[in-house]
Amino acid sequence: MFVKFQLRSILRPVLIFLFLMSFYQVLVSGGVLPASEGPTQRENNIVRSQRYVYQQDSDLKMVIVGSSLAASLNEKHIGEGVKNLAFGARSSKTGLEIVKRSKSKPPIVLVEINDTITRKIDSELLDSLYHPIFYWMRQYLPILREEYRPISVFIDYLKSRSKQNQKPMSREALDSIEGRNVTPELSKKAIQTTVDIQSIPLSEKDAENMKQEADLMRNQIAEIKKNTGAKVVLFDMPRESRVNTTIRIKQVQELAKKLFPPDSFEWLPPPKEREWRTNDGIHLIRSDAKDFAEFLRDNTILDLRLKN
Repeated sequence: MFVKFQLRSILRPVLIFLFLMSFYQVLVSGGVLPASEGPTQRENNIVRSQRYVYQQDSDLKMVIVGSSLAASLNEKHIGEGVKNLAFGARSSKTGLEIVKRSKSKPPIVLVEINDTITRKIDSELLDSLYHPIFYWMRQYLPILREEYRPISVFIDYLKSRSKQNQKPMSREALDSIEGRNVTPELSKKAIQTTVDIQSIPLSEKDAENMKQEADLMRNQIAEIKKNTGAKVVLFDMPRESRVNTTIRIKQVQELAKKLFPPDSFEWLPPPKEREWRTNDGIHLIRSDAKDFAEFLRDNTILDLRLKN
């Protein structure tokens, strides 16, 4: 009797749990619950990577890999079939490793190159993505992916509710809510801090780190070209003009061209000169990020279509 009672006491919560999980899966599969972008930078990195790895895109045209500088680029502003694997607080190497291991074969891989390449590969993220058990389960059970975590979905739901009655914002309206306009003094201080930091010459240690990490990136790029036939194009993100003319930025750009020489690697031509706006000297505000995304659209995917 005691054993039967124990089994019943265990079986009931298990059945309730399985029912709730099944019901949640139905809501997700039916599109009732919207996917979350991830409430934090770390979770957003996981969502981006899981979507690429577990959701095969037959119409994949281009993948962007990079750091938080390129993470602000909205895929929709570039075009259909674009995936952004630029991760906050990470570098292009993590995105390249995901592209290298994935079954997807993008025609174009756009690679951000600057001093962020000294950041190490996010091994924790990669181990999670390609865990032998969870890899299979996440492919067939979306509820196990980061974008469908209940707390993340709930937070995104609250955000979407607050925006439902808002009309699409014009460029001027978008600019008006940027930090540089809402808190101009803080933005000025942040930009000046960046200028001060980038005015310190590149150290021998930092230059050596760039050289070492560039070796790994060249190997990653070579493997991707060999296994997918992708066209790999290197680029750098625009910055505030005051930051872009600092000695360290110039040294990094010169070293990058030596490590990835234009006669061996294709570089995206820079956009026309203009004043690019940021809140901190390096991260583009939304309207300017949209401008640069459209520049990428016109100079990568359009070029590919013409050649085909």
